[in-house]
Amino acid sequence: MTRLAAPARAVALLAAVLAVVALAARHVVPVPDLVLVLVVAWALLRGPLVGGLAGLAAGWLLDLVPPGSGLLGVQALTYAAAGLLAGRFRVEGPVPAVRVGAVALAAAVLVEGVGAVQALAVSAPVDPALLGLRCLLTATVAAGLVPLVVRAERSVLRRRFG
Repeated sequence: MTRLAAPARAVALLAAVLAVVALAARHVVPVPDLVLVLVVAWALLRGPLVGGLAGLAAGWLLDLVPPGSGLLGVQALTYAAAGLLAGRFRVEGPVPAVRVGAVALAAAVLVEGVGAVQALAVSAPVDPALLGLRCLLTATVAAGLVPLVVRAERSVLRRRFG
């Protein structure tokens, strides 16, 4: 089971990317950022370095999966910064849902803020209410899912190291 931990993380990340892209293609509005939820979970579990690397990988996937990004690498750097930010709030032991929600909200504001600046730079319309709703939805979903992901990761680590 422990040999499958890294491929399982990669599959989870790819599934989250595909879910977000598929829901956006169906014009489901607003869509919680499930990719950011996984990045926040891994950052809160392992710290800023792993959070930044997970965010970088997640951002690259989002850049490469159609429709992709206008500028290759912008989402990778944005999600890496969000992972670093979330990793700074790492604590040992159980992660309370309120803390997860606050960290996820801060990371979502960072990601959505960069997206809004990028849209404004090319004179695209930006709906602040929709951005705020998406940030709150992402934080709410993260408050529910991150403790489950952290618990699963910790059980894998316990099996691996005893």
